Amino acid sequence: MKHLFPTSKTQNATSAQAPTKMETLQDVRDYIAANGPAYLLAALDRLHSRALFGASLKTLKIADFDPTFPKSVRGIHPRPDLPQDLEAYKRTRSDCRRAIAFATGAAAEKQELRARQDGWADLLAAAKLHSTNGGSIHPNALSPLATFADIARRGGIEPWDLAAPGATDRIEDVLQAKTEREVVRRAQKTLNAFRYLPELGALLPTEPVPVQPSLRDLDALPAHVDEVAFAMIKKASTTRDRTTGKDAVRVGKRARDRYRAALRHHLRALPHCKPYHDPDPLIDYPSPLTDLNAVNDVEGLFSVDHLCASLRRTEEVEHLPGTLSQTSAYAYYNNILVVLGHNGLLDDETAEIIKSSEFYQQGKELANGMRPATARWCQNLIADPTKERRFRNLHRLMMRDAEKILADAKYREMTRIEIERVRALGTCAAASAIEWAGAPIRMVNCLGLRLHGSRQNFFTPGQKSSTYEFFLPKEETKAGEEVAPVELNADLHGPEVLDWYIETIRPLFPHADDSIYLFPAVESPGPLNKNTFDGWFQRASGSVGLHMTFHKWRHGYATILLDQNWANLKVAADMLGNTMSVCETNYTWINKKKLHKDGQRMMVERSHEKDAEVMGART
Repeated sequence: MKHLFPTSKTQNATSAQAPTKMETLQDVRDYIAANGPAYLLAALDRLHSRALFGASLKTLKIADFDPTFPKSVRGIHPRPDLPQDLEAYKRTRSDCRRAIAFATGAAAEKQELRARQDGWADLLAAAKLHSTNGGSIHPNALSPLATFADIARRGGIEPWDLAAPGATDRIEDVLQAKTEREVVRRAQKTLNAFRYLPELGALLPTEPVPVQPSLRDLDALPAHVDEVAFAMIKKASTTRDRTTGKDAVRVGKRARDRYRAALRHHLRALPHCKPYHDPDPLIDYPSPLTDLNAVNDVEGLFSVDHLCASLRRTEEVEHLPGTLSQTSAYAYYNNILVVLGHNGLLDDETAEIIKSSEFYQQGKELANGMRPATARWCQNLIADPTKERRFRNLHRLMMRDAEKILADAKYREMTRIEIERVRALGTCAAASAIEWAGAPIRMVNCLGLRLHGSRQNFFTPGQKSSTYEFFLPKEETKAGEEVAPVELNADLHGPEVLDWYIETIRPLFPHADDSIYLFPAVESPGPLNKNTFDGWFQRASGSVGLHMTFHKWRHGYATILLDQNWANLKVAADMLGNTMSVCETNYTWINKKKLHKDGQRMMVERSHEKDAEVMGART
């Protein structure tokens, strides 16, 4: 292919030699300190002191830099929580981006790509020619085209090869940032729209350029999988008329649509499921499914191990925006069981395993109102002053039990069992303090609180206010709305428990210094596993006479709040992150009880009034 628009400059660039280990910002700093310019090193140090609040650069991975420090759009500060004005933020971000590119070799690679005298250089020159002096191409289209050129060069694709077999897959393989997909799609549509221009048409394939699939298209099920799912839905929706031998529709379109949505949710979730090991061979899941296209036995995807895996995945992401709520998850898996039952693919054991799931049961509870057993637990909580007192002081009681173990081992080393027990009690005490003296947030949000790092959302006294404070960003809440900063109330003894936890308990975790999380995992710097924590919590609460899961914390909190005054319904809904209708459905028994008491009180008052009237008439 002849180059139509030779450029005036041609640079020879060689890729910088990057270190073998390049994962975190600390690796970048180490490399810049040895090889890079001083101003880039200064930018990384500014990031460390002003944006990471002194946390180690090891806590921020290179892949997380862009999502953590996004670009400013329309002059709006994307991180107003940082002690930097917008201009300072933009300078620091830009310099840190240069440092990353320099250290990883990306800068040299990009320079080398753009210095090539190839088909993309000719195409960009042609596009620029037609974007000046009122040309056909809008100048705003040039930037996506330039980005697309860099991406195509990564994959070794020339403009005239864009419609060749496998070209779309090669582009897919080299996409990096999430934003690149839409940029590529815009550029491909622009090329198709202006391929009639001779200078562009000469560089493009004769057929239209395939447009990269959107994320929605990528989630589409393979045709053979969708076909089997449709057949299962049809069978579950019809009944055979034994008189005529014909099929009669048993359910309406809305029900069939719900069946389809439920089955597709399960199937789409399977490639995202993680390995799971359990002694029960029915739910042991060591080798998750990765490619739906390779599946021959589609009905086999609804076996109990796959159903358990997709239900676990649904629970893992339930708190995030754009995912199924717990109520919807219950409805989906209930519909899946209905479809499987009508297709002869459901046995009693599978149904029992799914329906016994705590996540499923809690969803049912939210959809249909509180389970009788949970309602009885809440009734007993407010009926027994001793139990309510223990509930209100759970964080202090757990701290007391941990302190006893620490005191016994004051003049000796603690045993492994003692360390494990103290870690468990201390963690549960701190989490309970956050729930009682702060706000009753979901367990996954509590365990995800970050004590360090650029996405820090839990602050110690002096960082944001005079006491402990936390907030939940909108991308981590079910409603997609930020939970405003919440301070721990000293009168509810939250700060004193957190002081003790951070000073005494958290250092007992091996990776505490390297973890950004308030509650680090035992064997890694990541967040504490929710199953591990809930097991700890059930044991710790049981030891002080309150047998409960962490989920019941929210029920107990709402019960006490509404028993105080039913007018607190909106407050309870806001604090739980639920709607008022859900709260009203779950806790209506509290209101009914109060209404009955109010009715009795009114009758007593009327009786007294009438008795007084009678006595007055007699005298």
